[in-house]
Amino acid sequence: MNLHQVLTGAVNPGENCFSVGSVNDQPFTAYASGCDIVILGSDFERIQIIPGAKHGNIQVGCVDCSLQSGQIAASYGKIICVFEPVEVSPQGKAQKLNYHWQKSGQFVLQSVAQILTWHPTGT
Repeated sequence: MNLHQVLTGAVNPGENCFSVGSVNDQPFTAYASGCDIVILGSDFERIQIIPGAKHGNIQVGCVDCSLQSGQIAASYGKIICVFEPVEVSPQGKAQKLNYHWQKSGQFVLQSVAQILTWHPTGT
């Protein structure tokens, strides 16, 4: 079975488990599904799944996307991970959103985050 044949799951419960962002004026949606983060393009084609296995298989508590830089912040318990978009070459069927997100940093809080938000300047 190829990776693209795996069905994505439902959004985690709660109103802070999905977010809309933008990279180079191209909108995308990111949502928490169990321990994973699923990234969809503007027409809801799946762009990427960031697997939770890389983050201790902890359920994603909340997600927020930057409308300016396209970065994604996600909480894994007390750990906040930041992912940034990296442009990739189109492979096979050309997608409108030729980016994949990679982890660019993380920090640890004293308690579990219930909500995340980006400052309007993207910081």
